[in-house]
Parts: sequence; structure tokens; C-alpha cells
Amino acid sequence: MKRVIAISKADPVSMKIAEILIESFGFKELDDSTCIRDDIELKFIEQKHIYAEKIGEKLNADLLIFPSSHKSERGIQAFLTHPVGNWGREALYGGLPRTLSMTSASMLKKSLQTLIDEVDRLRITGWDVRLEVTHHGPFTDVPSIFIEVGGGEGQIDRKELEVVASASIATAQVDFFDSKAAIGFGGGHYAPAFTRLVANDIYLIGHMCPKYALPVDGEMVRQAVEKTVEKPRIALIDWKGISSENRRYLIENLEKLDLEIVKI
Repeated sequence: MKRVIAISKADPVSMKIAEILIESFGFKELDDSTCIRDDIELKFIEQKHIYAEKIGEKLNADLLIFPSSHKSERGIQAFLTHPVGNWGREALYGGLPRTLSMTSASMLKKSLQTLIDEVDRLRITGWDVRLEVTHHGPFTDVPSIFIEVGGGEGQIDRKELEVVASASIATAQVDFFDSKAAIGFGGGHYAPAFTRLVANDIYLIGHMCPKYALPVDGEMVRQAVEKTVEKPRIALIDWKGISSENRRYLIENLEKLDLEIVKI
């Protein structure tokens, strides 16, 4: 299994995380674009992650992680992990319209729980640790997630970068499993309800659609299932704030796929 951590040369934060991976985690240079440690490859790409379409296929990867900077309009400093894809008819930030990339609930769980553990171990305060819903590019059919740091105006210190480096390594070593795997609908962009469920080991969650992206049709629900490695049979609905019309339409499409519906 070829496990790849993709580093964007266009993202200074991603490059600094690569430096830590090389200095502290035993990666050795193989060539100008590749460093390697056991079965994990550190691959350097020229473009920003979100525009690196079909990057998993180009790198011949079986599992793909994007350590990345994060920007927040509200200036919230956070460590974040999320799946990739576009729910709507626009693809302003990479990927394809109405197309989700492959992801893994196991990868998301491992990355979130490692971020939480490392923030605690390094005694980092004033930073949120959360899932984000599925959004932006790149498109790839290789299981992939983003692991991000940033959001505020302040400098990102080395120990914050170390958190993402540790989460990237831990996630790269994960094996896929399907215990209590689900997809999620509703809630806000930073997915507080889904974050709580995964952090407390209640569910694994793959693709997540926020309430602002609703309604979604049966094709997008089908993609959410089929493009999560674990093929979830549970659909979690964060009930609050979803209009009755959107809720009814969503439930109709979930029932067509014979998914177990759980209200949270």
C-alpha cells in the first residue's frame, strides 16, 4: 500500500510541516520531489493542494494526506481535518462541481483524535480542534483528507506545526475499518456535533454536508456513501436549523438507499 503525504510548495505552512517531518520523523531524500520513510512517501508538488486535480492518481497513491494552512474569515485559530469535494454546482476552489472525492472515515477519526492528543500533550491553549465539512478540491478517487492549521493573524509556532506533522504520520499509517461508519448532514461548517461524536469514539464519519449546502439530491447522497471507503450504512442528521422541506427531501433520498437514519 502506497501511503503519501503531499506537500505543496505553494503553501509555506505545508513546506514547514515537511521540514519537521524530515528533521524529526526520519524521512530520507529519495529524489528532488520525494522523501521516504518505510512505506510512507513525502511528495512535493508545485501547485496549491486544492487545485492539484487527480493528484492521487498521478502519484499512484493508495492513501493521501494534505498537510495545509487554514484561513478563517473570523480569525479563529484551529487545527482541522476534513474530506474533499463540492456539494454544489460551483467549484470555485478546485475540484469538480457536484462531485465528491474519495475519503475515509478511519482516516478522519485518526487525524482528529491525534490532533486532540497532541494539542493536549504539547499544552497548546487558545486553539480549537475540529472536523470541517466536505469542501473544496482537489478531485481524486484516492482516499484523501486535509489536515490544517491556522486561521488567526498570529504566527504559527513550531509546536503547532508539530501537531499537524504528528497527525499526518499517524493518519498515514491507518488501516481502514468500518465499525459504526456514517455520513453526516446538517450543522455548520465546523461540524461541532460530528466532531463530538468522532472525538468520543461514538461514530466514524466520512463525508459531511452542512445545512448551508442543502438541499442535496439522491446522486449526492449516493456519492457520499460510495466515496467513503468504509461504505457507511448510517446517516446522521444534525436536526437543528434544517428546514422541514429540506429535511423531508433528504430523508426521502436516504431511505431510497436503505440507510439507517439517526437524529442527533
